[in-house]
Amino acid sequence: MPSVEKNGFASLNNPEVAMELISALFYGPQRSSAIVHQVMDAAAVSEPTVYSALHELVMMKMVEKEERSRRRVLYKLTEEGRKLLEKEHFGVIEKMLSTVKNSSRRREILVELLMEDILLELPEGMREKAKKEMLRTQTAEEVEDLKKRLLRIASAFFV
Repeated sequence: MPSVEKNGFASLNNPEVAMELISALFYGPQRSSAIVHQVMDAAAVSEPTVYSALHELVMMKMVEKEERSRRRVLYKLTEEGRKLLEKEHFGVIEKMLSTVKNSSRRREILVELLMEDILLELPEGMREKAKKEMLRTQTAEEVEDLKKRLLRIASAFFV
């Protein structure tokens, strides 16, 4: 079995699927059927491919499998899996954003990333240029408001 700790996701048989699985489990445990279908859609792979990657992650102790019954199987991220995700995924994002020194440009990048996700969820008619621009403006304002709220919260913690 390859060492994920040394080589990261690249050492896995299907690193893209493994990354999708670990990312999906980051926010909490999921039933096998839900996570398998989610990853099948996201990565455009077959069900056996997803189950194979899940099995590999379980064997490497990145993901824990909990069988409550034959039909009710939960998967959750282990501490090792969480560390790997933070190192691989969040580390890349942090490196990328650390090269951008201008804080307003970093927010622009954040808004663009949010826009990509939002537009995927919207019906085709909502993706017209004028509507996208209105949504981009509103999203940028929301991000700025969120930043201000988070600064107030952080200030309250350290006072």
